[in-house]
Amino acid sequence: MTVQLRVHEVARAMRAAGVTETLQPTTAKKWKTNPADAPDWFVALLAERAARTASRIAREKQRDFEEEHRMLILSEKVEAHLLAGNYRRIKGYDAELIAADMAFRASKELVRAHGDVCGDVDVTLLGPLDLAALAWAGVDPLNHATWAVHRGDCPII
Repeated sequence: MTVQLRVHEVARAMRAAGVTETLQPTTAKKWKTNPADAPDWFVALLAERAARTASRIAREKQRDFEEEHRMLILSEKVEAHLLAGNYRRIKGYDAELIAADMAFRASKELVRAHGDVCGDVDVTLLGPLDLAALAWAGVDPLNHATWAVHRGDCPII
């Protein structure tokens, strides 16, 4: 176990507290393990470190939350563009990634919606978003040669 404190911060706190003797790493580790035995300046350093760590974690969580929110809103926009047939309005890496993910999921649904032979599909089993995502990706549900995903027993693959 390490103390995980910066040397210059420890030195500054020691100078401010008037400590002149050298701090041994084993002593610092003991103090970190049991802060009740540590001097006030060392406990303050541990508290500052904990506060900085908590702030960093909070910023990371906030950033993750904001990114998730942004992607959710973008996903709704992509879905609306697909359903409206506005394929040219799907621009940018993230929007195209979302549309491609929707098309891939729709391709898997297309394979599940077939009869006894891969390619014999019942299009009524697919929803409007599935059909729009497939159209965006250039997949015609009735043209088996355009499919991106096939069954394992498919004669095309």
